[in-house]
Amino acid sequence: MSATGTDDTVQAAAGPLVSPVAKRRRTRPFFLRATFLAPVGVLLVLLAIWAWLAAGVVDDLTLPSPGEVTKSLVQDWSIYWTHAKTTLLEILLGMAIGITMGVVLGVGIALNRVLYTALYPLVVGSQSLPVLALAPILVIWLGFGIAPKIVIVVQIIFFPITVATIQGLTSVSPEVLVFGRSLGASSWMLFWKVRVPAMLPYFFGGLKIASSYAAVAAVIAEWTGADKGLGALMLRANGDYNTVVVFGCVFWVTVIGLTMFGLAALAERKLTPWHHASRGR
Repeated sequence: MSATGTDDTVQAAAGPLVSPVAKRRRTRPFFLRATFLAPVGVLLVLLAIWAWLAAGVVDDLTLPSPGEVTKSLVQDWSIYWTHAKTTLLEILLGMAIGITMGVVLGVGIALNRVLYTALYPLVVGSQSLPVLALAPILVIWLGFGIAPKIVIVVQIIFFPITVATIQGLTSVSPEVLVFGRSLGASSWMLFWKVRVPAMLPYFFGGLKIASSYAAVAAVIAEWTGADKGLGALMLRANGDYNTVVVFGCVFWVTVIGLTMFGLAALAERKLTPWHHASRGR
């Protein structure tokens, strides 16, 4: 065998070559990587612009300074947390119901042509319902408790989950299914061994979208009538012209949304390692 052939064999066995620069990037601490430094740099620039505007360009009643908002978040931490717990409960319950409903609907619609014809247009049409118009009706039907807020979160959550599940289950090539049947695989085996793994990357894509929308949906639902929750606190602070508390609530909602998105991304990385590896390449 020639030297070139030997080299090719060794390279194929060792896997794809990685440059020294790429190796150094992988061994750097996370806080020194561009994926961390770039967004932090942009955030610092935005905070500097915010501080400059609040220093004299815009009055304090309209735009509080970052320092005032930070002081409020620290001093009134227990108040924010009390209301955040209510919003988190609405988000978690709404997501649990919405994800379950979305997966069940998605599986049924993807695997049954009759259900696809009958239900898919209704699923799409449900997203044209204006939330601010639907919420007061739900308050009349279900009262001022937590129930109407959960329904609003479910209404926002289940759509991206349903669509992602349908797309994932129908993305499998028919040739793969025919080949599996020729080997004696049952429909149930093909579903779990072929369709579900193909669906998972799509599902987690929809889950990340749904997770980032869940906090906003809960806050909007609380605006229509609630005595607890970040949305209720924000509404009262806005009526009192307390923009510092309003910005504090916005900070909490943003943190909750980013945390939910991060947890969904972490679950995707752990449960679909093959997809993460292919994206890395």
